[in-house]
Amino acid sequence: MTFYIGCAVWAHDDWAGNFFPPGTPKDGRLAAYTRRLTAVEMNSSFYAVPPVPTVKKWAAETPETFRFSPKFPKAISHTAQLKDMESQARAFVGTMRLLGPRLGPLMLQLPPSFAPTRIPILAQFLENLPEGLQVTVEVRHPDFFTPQGEAELHDCLGAFRAGRVLFDSRPAHESDSPDAESAQERKPNVPLVTDPLQSFAVVRYISSPVAAENEPFWAEWAPRIAIWIDEDRDIYFYVHCPVEIHSPVFARDFYQKVRVLRPALPPLPWDEAERPSNDSLTQLPLF
Repeated sequence: MTFYIGCAVWAHDDWAGNFFPPGTPKDGRLAAYTRRLTAVEMNSSFYAVPPVPTVKKWAAETPETFRFSPKFPKAISHTAQLKDMESQARAFVGTMRLLGPRLGPLMLQLPPSFAPTRIPILAQFLENLPEGLQVTVEVRHPDFFTPQGEAELHDCLGAFRAGRVLFDSRPAHESDSPDAESAQERKPNVPLVTDPLQSFAVVRYISSPVAAENEPFWAEWAPRIAIWIDEDRDIYFYVHCPVEIHSPVFARDFYQKVRVLRPALPPLPWDEAERPSNDSLTQLPLF
């Protein structure tokens, strides 16, 4: 069991000088990120498959305990909607496997037009993926949130040991802040589902940009995560904020709330990074 926490990206210009220490070069941001948080939802792979040398570089720059959760490219999930994409999917998986033990669950985000009537296509796609992967699927069509649609989806995912992305957009959609409007426009307002299906769970939490507005939702999620920890699940919790500068801090704050309930959780590397070293302590003169 491990509770991983992170953001949608590992580099954002607004993090310079606060989340990233002053003077951190752009090519040092991934390493700096891993000294604070423990996982990242690799949103960039949704737009383009990274080159092999780049993926190898990421693996070399990160500890084995760090986890990436890459998204399948939209050319596979949205443009082709999974049809006749077996070779492209295998090529993508092969590239991502260069991350070695750092590879977490692969995320397959389906478009809102992908309805339960297309579950056979999803089943064929999952069946043809290479073995030994953790895959989690995010659905957005409203019919997947009916009893029949959910049962059909869960039967399909269970047959291939795939998970379901647990997507919570309530904090952004219920926010009164004008800064939340971008998320309200772009993120689907779908019912909350909290059944992880497999021994791993992937949560995408779309936060309010106002810290206090997240508190009721943190109060729901922290005990739920604590129970999953007791059930020995691997948990990946990704915090998105419409005002990106807040995402790392919100992720850290939530991790601390879970640690209050489960004190055996290790501290984040962020805590260690901020601990003064012996060299930085001023030694009092002796007389």
